[in-house]
Amino acid sequence: MEFFGALPETPKEECLRLVRSANVYVGIFGMRYGFIDTESGKSLTQLEYEDAQAMRLPSLIYVIDEDSHPVLPKHVETGVAAQKLSDLKASLKKSHVVNMFSSPEDLSAKVTQDVVRLLGALTKEPTAQVMSQLAANAVRRHPLTAPRFEFLRNKVKHLFKHDVPDSILREALELILGGDNMAASFVLSRGTPMPLDDAVDGLMGIEKLLLEILQRNQPQAIEKDDV
Repeated sequence: MEFFGALPETPKEECLRLVRSANVYVGIFGMRYGFIDTESGKSLTQLEYEDAQAMRLPSLIYVIDEDSHPVLPKHVETGVAAQKLSDLKASLKKSHVVNMFSSPEDLSAKVTQDVVRLLGALTKEPTAQVMSQLAANAVRRHPLTAPRFEFLRNKVKHLFKHDVPDSILREALELILGGDNMAASFVLSRGTPMPLDDAVDGLMGIEKLLLEILQRNQPQAIEKDDV
């Protein structure tokens, strides 16, 4: 966040936007939990990680070796944040083959080697990258407030054959409201196991539902006899 400069979005929105525009996620977890988002109670670092997993981004995870990496006391988390960090690391080790690092130099060497190897593998799957880039380039989004998203989520969640994470559904809804249905379909198909055709069918159902909501809430025409 220190390098973002002045931006109209909140730090949380900007961090998640960058994750959603990426083709690869590299997570480095040391001894600090990070800035905590008051709405979710989670750090922005954890929210970035969870969003990357919801998007099914190829992920490289590095966790500090607490037995060998030298760390100053002022850089070590304490209290509730320390427990949240410990829980997050435990979850990472269960879900990924993590790479431990013992120094900045050790981390640099491992990240460089792994990223080069991963990028080489990704060049063999251009279709996934093209879909990701199309979604990343979408900028026409209509932001939803929390109450409006909750209302729409309850109305549309039955339209899909697969479970859709809230972060993916919110982005898809905001893209639909912004008029970018193609990007919304790519976001859904990349962020869930559903095929692209199923995503398109679900979006058609959402459009129909939105039209019905608008029609129900239009002001009734005033009859001449009432004037």
